[in-house]
Amino acid sequence: MRFEKQKFQNIKSIGSGRELAGYELVRCEFNGCDLAQFDDPGLGLVVRDLTAERITVKRSFVDGVRFEDVEVNGLAVSSLMHLNGCVFRRVTLRGRIGAIMTTPPSFSLPEETQAAFAARVKAFYAGADVDVDWALDISEAEFEEVDLYYVPGHLVRRDPETQFLLHRDRLAGVGLGSLSTFAQIAVDRFEATPFDSIVAVAPRRSPYFAEALAGYEELRALGVAD
Repeated sequence: MRFEKQKFQNIKSIGSGRELAGYELVRCEFNGCDLAQFDDPGLGLVVRDLTAERITVKRSFVDGVRFEDVEVNGLAVSSLMHLNGCVFRRVTLRGRIGAIMTTPPSFSLPEETQAAFAARVKAFYAGADVDVDWALDISEAEFEEVDLYYVPGHLVRRDPETQFLLHRDRLAGVGLGSLSTFAQIAVDRFEATPFDSIVAVAPRRSPYFAEALAGYEELRALGVAD
């Protein structure tokens, strides 16, 4: 099903046990639209076989969604977009991408529910349901701002010039006390993720691109990053 130049306003799609599949979105806008589920750690809310081109998202949130076989070419967002407790399998982001962050399950959930979601996210990437040969491909994306610490870094296809693979086990014995700001932030992300590798991106469209790139190059020189 193809939608072109459509505007979707205040559409709320809440709840698990559903699959949204086979959509093609071209130059569409979503304003105040939410796609979420908060009570199914099994991640039964699925978006699959979707392509999106030059999409705009405003005042919208996404929680607990399983994305599979999705391609996004151009995404503008009105503010930092949090993808809370979501998982990804063969999802490609390319072109100009706004400010996005993959984050743990919502902190507004009860602690036991957060823990159940987090355990399921980790199991998903370990192949509990299907083989996740790769999660995200960001090698052709030009980000405004991005933080992908809640996705295993070794499952991310990347451009090694500006997108760095960090390893938890390489931190031991490395002097980190004098790290620059961006290098320190990247290393500190290991305190908030269950994964042993993460990708840190110097966003090409950001005013702090050069500073971020220098920080991550610093980690590469120390052997912490590839």
